[in-house]
Amino acid sequence: MFLNSLSKPTGKEFLWTPLLFYVAWALLMALVFSYALFSFKAYLQSQTINEVDQKISVLGSEKNKMEEQKLLDYKRKISDYELVFGNHKISSNLLRFIEEKTLSNIWFASFSMSQSANDVKLSGEAENMETLSRQIEVFEKGDYVKDISILNSEVQSSGKVKFVLNFDLDSKIFTVPQLFP
Repeated sequence: MFLNSLSKPTGKEFLWTPLLFYVAWALLMALVFSYALFSFKAYLQSQTINEVDQKISVLGSEKNKMEEQKLLDYKRKISDYELVFGNHKISSNLLRFIEEKTLSNIWFASFSMSQSANDVKLSGEAENMETLSRQIEVFEKGDYVKDISILNSEVQSSGKVKFVLNFDLDSKIFTVPQLFP
């Protein structure tokens, strides 16, 4: 008896029951369509990834990697040489500068240089005090002499002047490869 009451329609139908059925059916169709669409997009993306992986595998072969490593080693070595040449100081430019600027009646007996301090000490002999004065003036007019001072000067009985000069130099004199033409 209880079963008969369940299977018999009561005659009252709800209006929203068919509407609920169609809405559920539409949602199911939208879900299936979305799943198919996203599956297709995922397939296309995996194809693109496979193509890029193939291109990378061609570019990243062992031979290419070895050649790239060689090139990187060469680049490192060149950088090391650039560092060495960039910090290299050319002392011969100073000697050429002194030779070019020395007057004919001046004689230098000793020479000492400190590249780290850009300092030069010259001792020598001049014909007279006027010649020494002209020599100092010539050195002062040089482009690379910042300051010059006389540490010692002594007039000998022969009239010649023994002297010791100290120069403060611009560091460019040690780095310019071709100072004079």
